[in-house]
Amino acid sequence: MMKSSLVSITFISFFCLLARTSLAVPPTTYTGSITYGNDSNLTLGYLKSDILSDDYFHAAFNISHNVTINPMNKLVFSATASTTSYGKYDGINHNDIDLKASYIFQLSNHFRSPQFSLYFLTGSGDYKVDLRDNTHMQYGATISYRIDDRTLLRGGFSNESIDADATFDPGTSNTYQTFDTDRNTTYLGINISQSAKLSLYASLSLISGDIVANWRDSTFASDIPLATQIAWETIPDTTFANNWSSTKYNADITKIAIGFNYALKPTNAIDAVIESLDADAGSYSYAIERYSLSYLHRF
Repeated sequence: MMKSSLVSITFISFFCLLARTSLAVPPTTYTGSITYGNDSNLTLGYLKSDILSDDYFHAAFNISHNVTINPMNKLVFSATASTTSYGKYDGINHNDIDLKASYIFQLSNHFRSPQFSLYFLTGSGDYKVDLRDNTHMQYGATISYRIDDRTLLRGGFSNESIDADATFDPGTSNTYQTFDTDRNTTYLGINISQSAKLSLYASLSLISGDIVANWRDSTFASDIPLATQIAWETIPDTTFANNWSSTKYNADITKIAIGFNYALKPTNAIDAVIESLDADAGSYSYAIERYSLSYLHRF
């Protein structure tokens, strides 16, 4: 659900480190990543009894083709195949295929000229538990600006929508779209090169929109006011265990990420990141800490 944001951080750092801001790159590039991480609140739970944590493994392979229009404009078409597996809660294991088109341009070929991009992404996710199967779409705009030869600022806006398979609840004879979500993200980040190999980075993201949380059924029975205030659509969901449910609600999320990227070779890098997320949905709130360690390779 929110794991894609984590992966994008490592790829952004990797490409900033290897490609800097130049538009001059090979026509076709092949990139792979392997990530090991931990999510301290996988269920986005509010009460301690609803919070589950787990380790995860993520692998991705990307093919990108660059079409240079002129020295300051290019198009990039890419395809990414990825798989994500969890240690204890394998019901949310999933495979994804994404296709992305980007238009990247600069106003001049000066080293410090800002670089802009507009992009559109579409894809599908195949989960072990079928009710999470989906098609998804994302579009957005980014800007990066090099302050000096060591410091790069970047920012952007994106909208992500997920269209999941409809879920029929035989208990109520209703059809729910609990896993259909839509959210906007605005972010600002900084990359600081400490040396030819080491880069430090940090980012602040403001996210607003739909989130899906998972609860023990006993939570709703014991806290009806809370359930009434936050519940948009709630359906039975045995992904984590029996007698659990999933609920869609609207929240404002603040995410802070701090990490580093170390190039082992010109085409290889190690990336480590820590994320802190705080969400506010009125009387309901939650916090998450995530960490991950990634190995990235450009073929």
